Formats: sequence, structure tokens, C-alpha cells
Amino acid sequence: MFSATVAAFLIESYKYLKPDATDVSSQRLLQITQELAGNPVTPLDPFKVPRFAIHVNILWFLSLVLSLACGLGATLVQQWARRYLRLTKRSDTLECRVRIREFLWKGIEDLHVNWVVENVSLMLHVAIFLFFAGLVEFLFAINDEVADVILVVVAIFAAIYIILTLLPLFYHPSPFHTPVTSSLWTTGHVLAVIFLYPFSCFKKVRETLERVRDNFKGFDIYLMGTMKTEKKRYLDKLALKSTLSMCRDEGDLEAFIDAIPGYLQQADPDHDDHTKSEKCTRITDVGSLLVPEGKDPKKSPLRHRFEDLFTSCTHNHKSMDQESRRRRAITCSRAIWGMSKASLSSTGKRVAFDLRHLPKSISNTLQRLTSDTDSAIAASAQRTMAVFKRAIMEHVLHTEPRTNDDGSKDSITALAEAMGDMNIPLFPPYQAGQRHGGWSDERLNTVTEFLSHIPAHIKHSEQPSHSDLEETRMTLDELCRNLKGREFPHADQQDFVNALNDVSQAQLASGSAAVSTGTLFPWFFEA
Repeated sequence: MFSATVAAFLIESYKYLKPDATDVSSQRLLQITQELAGNPVTPLDPFKVPRFAIHVNILWFLSLVLSLACGLGATLVQQWARRYLRLTKRSDTLECRVRIREFLWKGIEDLHVNWVVENVSLMLHVAIFLFFAGLVEFLFAINDEVADVILVVVAIFAAIYIILTLLPLFYHPSPFHTPVTSSLWTTGHVLAVIFLYPFSCFKKVRETLERVRDNFKGFDIYLMGTMKTEKKRYLDKLALKSTLSMCRDEGDLEAFIDAIPGYLQQADPDHDDHTKSEKCTRITDVGSLLVPEGKDPKKSPLRHRFEDLFTSCTHNHKSMDQESRRRRAITCSRAIWGMSKASLSSTGKRVAFDLRHLPKSISNTLQRLTSDTDSAIAASAQRTMAVFKRAIMEHVLHTEPRTNDDGSKDSITALAEAMGDMNIPLFPPYQAGQRHGGWSDERLNTVTEFLSHIPAHIKHSEQPSHSDLEETRMTLDELCRNLKGREFPHADQQDFVNALNDVSQAQLASGSAAVSTGTLFPWFFEA
């Protein structure tokens, strides 16, 4: 279409490149009249092409050639793509398809087909601006007023195009991009290498040159690289908030909460050495959704909605069928379990996720669900409650105490007020210089308490599912984290052994294998 437009203007402009037949005929008639009248004959002026006609025709013919070349290039690109798809699907065997795909893909990468595709559209852009330039000069030769108006419009269009071209180079998230952007990116880095190369004897300059050379692969590849490095954490947090904002009803919110444990447990395949820091960052990102904005907890993106969804399993459950209530209760329990587990995994320097960000009603709802008539809900709630308690203890252990004589009494009190009644001893018998002694005892008691519930679940479940067994094993792993059995008081050890014997007897009676004492509790049985 654009080529047809340019051709229509060329029909008029090319006439200025040759003499006008009407003008020549008029001059010939004038000479004949002068000869008949006996007057001196005026010689014909030699034809001279106007300068504007030369410029205009050069610009428009170039525009026409580039637009036609762009059309041909687009046709070739489509042909290459169809050939690639045809060849990769022709073979009957999967192995041969893989070999053909890799063979053709190597040629695509070696010959920089992506650069060719980008420059096909670049030719069309250049053709359009050449047409505009010729149009302005053509109009100035006809009428200045019309030409001035068109010149202003073209200048505005050109300014917008330049802004759209340069904006991604300075503001990388910009969605605006032109084919010239990548060319400017590459040109700028080439000039940077030329400028810095004479100073490559310095170490910092050499490091800068290496980074600049890496960017020769293209602007888009550079952006994709930043997604895996410095922009990753910021974008993950932003994506969480954006996804949550699109959850309109309870079903969407339930699906979002169901994905939290998987998000927290997902390892970073590109940075295996930073898995712990990655988990710490992920739980911090989830925790940021629970932090109230200001003094009103309802302004938190997730806090109030999560509270309403979870409490509906106990307060408004009559409006739901049993299957929906079971699914919702287990989903919310697993989310709390995942957050508590991630909080435990990230402890060390500081606790990454403050459990006080969770609503106060969470612990009360969990407490009620542990005695629910539905055995699946009760089992899930008891697993969550156990890890939740352990996470609270670790929070207290790794939180700096306030300036009180009794050590950490204030921090424990504040935590208990935030979490509600969880049947956790608030003030263990601290002794001077032994701040953590009491809590170590309670950690073993938490394992014992959880084990005491397992026989009942084995009895009510004829054949526990694989996911239930796996969650039980993972829960025990978290409860036993960093524990040393011989350091506990003898009475607590005996309670633990008794609970473990009850579990073993229940397993023998049912023929299941919910707990393997040799693999789950090596810290207790070691000498």
C-alpha cells in the first residue's frame, strides 16, 4: 500500500525531469510567428531540470525501492519460517527431528537471522521518512504556506519517533521500541569499545570492556539477562502483587494461596549457591503482602482477605459443601505451613519473615481445625500448628531482646499477643547466661506433641496418601531441625521415646509406614 502511494506521487514528480511538451510547442510557434513577421528569432532556452525536482525524485525513488525491498524481505522471511517448520516436521522419528532442528537453529544463530528480520522493518521506516522529506521539499516548490503546515506535522512525527527510539535505552521497561533502537544500542557499544580500548591496560577498564562486549549480542538479549540477575527479585515481588490484585473472587484467591508453598519451595536453578538467600527473599516477598499499609490492616494486599478465607472454614462452613471446605482448609493450612517452614529455613542472621504479620485469628482457626471431625483437615492443621509453633520459637530465639532485665520477655509477650492463644509457655524458666535453655526443651516437646497425634491419623486413615506421608515427613524434618537429642532433660527424652513407640505400634497394627525412626531421628539415636 505504501509503495502504491509513493508511485502515485512519482507519476507527478518525474515529469519535472524532462521538458514539458506544451512549453516546447509554444516556443516553436513563437519562433515561426517571429520568422513570418520578419522579426529576429528568439533562440529556444535549453531545458534545465529544477533542483527541487532532482531532490524530490531521488528521495521518492529511494523510498519506493526500499519499500519494495521491504516487501520482498518480508516474503523471504515468511518463506524461511515455513521451510524451517516444514523440515523440522518432515521426519517420522523424534530423534531425527531434534537433529534437524539443531542443525537449522545453528545456521539461524551463526548467520544472525534475527538481525536480518529487524532490518527488514527498518527499511520500511527509512522509506517513510524519505517520502516525508521529499513531500516537504515538493510542497515548498509549489506553495510555502501549505509546505509550512506539513513541515510542522512531519517535525512533530519525527520528534515522537526519536523519543520512542531513545526511551528504551534510558528507561529499560519502556514498551516503546523501534528498529533503530537496537542499531543505536550496538553502535553506542562499538563506540564505547573504540574509546576504552586505548586504556585497556587498567584493570577496571578491562572489566568494563568485557561487560560492553557482552552487550554486543543485542538490546533484547541484554534485557533478558537482567531479568535473571539484578531485576529478578524486584520483578518477582511486583509479579506477586500484580497477580494478587487480579484475584477477584474467593476461588481466585484460593488458587493464589494454594501456589504459595510451591513458590517458597522452588529453588533457583541459575544460582544454586544462593538457594538460602533466594528462599529468604521469597518469604520476604510473600510477607510483604501481609504487612498492613498504615494502621488499617484491611489495607494490606493479602492479610484481611486471607483471614476471611481461612476463618470461613470454621465460622461460615455451613454455606459450603464438605469437599469445598476441606479443600479450602487444607489449602490455607499448607500456605501457613509453607510460610512457617520458609521462616525456619531462612533463620540465621535474622528472621526473614515476621510471623506477627499474620492475622491474630490464624492461630485460633488452626487450633479449632486440629480437632475437626474431618480427619484430613485435622491432620493438615496439626502439621501446620506444629511447624508454626516451632517457627515462633525460632523467631524469639533470633530476635534481639529489648532492654529488660529478664531478657526477652517483652518480645515473647508481643509475639503471643499477636498470635493469640497457642498453648505455648510464654515465659520459660530463663537463667542468667542461658537464654535459650527453656526454648530448647519446648522444641523437643513440640516434636513429641506432634508425634502423639500420628497414631490417631493412622487409625482413621486405612491407607494414607503419598502426599500425606510426605508432608508428615517434611513436618518432622522441620521440627527436628538443629536438635540434639542428648541435650534435653531426661523426662522430655522419655516422653519423646514413648510417643515414638506409640507411632511404631500404630504402624505395625495398620501396616503403614508413616514414620521411619532410623532416618527421621538420627540426631536422637546417635551416641
